[in-house]
Amino acid sequence: MAAINKAFVPEDDFKETSRQDRPTSSDKGSTVCHVDIERIDDSNAPKLPQILATLPALFGAFVLGTYLGWCSPVQPQLKSANGTITASDDITTEDQESVWHLLLDEDQMSWVGSLINVGAVVGCLCGGFLMDRFGRKVILAAVFLLYTAGWLLITLGVHASMLYVGRIVGGLAGGVCCVVAPSYIGETSTISMRGALGMLFSAMMSAGILATSLLGWLDWRWISTICTLFPVLVLVGVIFVPDSPYFLVKQGRQGDAESSLLWLRGNDYNYVKAELSRIEALIVEDAAQESRFSDITRPAVYKPVLIGIGLMVLQQLSGINAALFNSVEIFRLSGSSLDGLVSAVILNFVLLVAALSSSILVERLGRKVLFLLSETLTCLSVFALGGYFYVLENDREMAQRFGWVPLTLLIFFIAVFAAGVGPLPWLVSGELMPAKFKGPGSSIVAFTNWITSFIVTKAFIDMQRSLTNAGTFWVFGILCFIGILFGIFILPETKGKTPEQIQALFSDGKDRENVNNSIEQRPSRF
Repeated sequence: MAAINKAFVPEDDFKETSRQDRPTSSDKGSTVCHVDIERIDDSNAPKLPQILATLPALFGAFVLGTYLGWCSPVQPQLKSANGTITASDDITTEDQESVWHLLLDEDQMSWVGSLINVGAVVGCLCGGFLMDRFGRKVILAAVFLLYTAGWLLITLGVHASMLYVGRIVGGLAGGVCCVVAPSYIGETSTISMRGALGMLFSAMMSAGILATSLLGWLDWRWISTICTLFPVLVLVGVIFVPDSPYFLVKQGRQGDAESSLLWLRGNDYNYVKAELSRIEALIVEDAAQESRFSDITRPAVYKPVLIGIGLMVLQQLSGINAALFNSVEIFRLSGSSLDGLVSAVILNFVLLVAALSSSILVERLGRKVLFLLSETLTCLSVFALGGYFYVLENDREMAQRFGWVPLTLLIFFIAVFAAGVGPLPWLVSGELMPAKFKGPGSSIVAFTNWITSFIVTKAFIDMQRSLTNAGTFWVFGILCFIGILFGIFILPETKGKTPEQIQALFSDGKDRENVNNSIEQRPSRF
């Protein structure tokens, strides 16, 4: 922790000033190519165009949520003991002979559930390169085409292999989306809107999960058909939104970048030229140093990447999988007679409401405070759930008298998780990543999230067998406590900071000197 935190600069050391306040070689008497950029006041920038522009990216998270939530309602319909028809299955002879009739055994259903992680891992690894090569808008459109193809394979599936491929394709699109969407949102929104819109990414994912829960009473093919319509409709919307101004300037398309900013900020916005100049100056600084793999050894690169990795690992090790896995048992212990589908709808609704509230809290409390508050409450609720399961394993009769306790703790846990620990890693890692390394850095961070999710999901059953439910929750509680320490000593505050100020948090004196010396040698572009 100390190694990462060593070069952090206190927030008070920053001023909302222009780029010329940074140390430059001009202080030594030499001529430097830099831009005098006026302070940009984006408080009057219209919010509606920014919201409309980010809707396709946000709905990318929604469609990913439908993929993640699909297994829960369809599993009882697809799964039969050993993949064979039993007397309890309400299936006619005509159904059995139909090519559309499909039953899966336990092993096949397990693969259907987990293969989305495999696709997502691959998507994360290539998402950064693709968005830097072809642009954010083009890759977002490709994401929705892949989403559609995946759902069609699932909807028309007549064999387990078609479901496997459909889930992998959907996961591939989701992995790319997790890299491209946060970058697009951050590059098209103003500083005052960046936090709220960034947090909506996780809220929309929760909305997608809730949507599949609400469709749970339909046949699984109808659920899949309806889910196919979502990416098709959003794909049409992608056509009308502008590409990222940062990407357009980087491609030398200043005219298109100015048009994009006018679309996003409105014709009455007075700082379009200033924003363009800031983007151009940032790109000049990035281009002043040749991009190479060894950049990962520089503090300005490896520190934000490591913090992003840490946030994603802590998110997956918070115990959310343990809580959701035991949710049906917790509802049963509470004495509730609710159907399993109803229980899922309730939990997913709580998840959505809490995720929506986070978009308000993040700008009021800041990233660091919200993370610490959420992680602390998550830690306490996980430890308390472990305590309840310990009583249940040793004195079941007493535990059943207080069945309302685990239900209350479960709902509370999901709410505090979704308000901070769940969505913040995606927002903060996108803000921290230096522009020059955003593609590969975002891929590394998203890859960490999905691979950790895959490992935790696969290891969870073994943890339950060896540690019991109580021990498993307590292990997650200890990991949450480590997350609290991470938030106190390592996580920086990014609220209200420009990308330049955030990058300066991690740059040491040598990094700044190298940048300035490199810029001196380049001809002026302004």
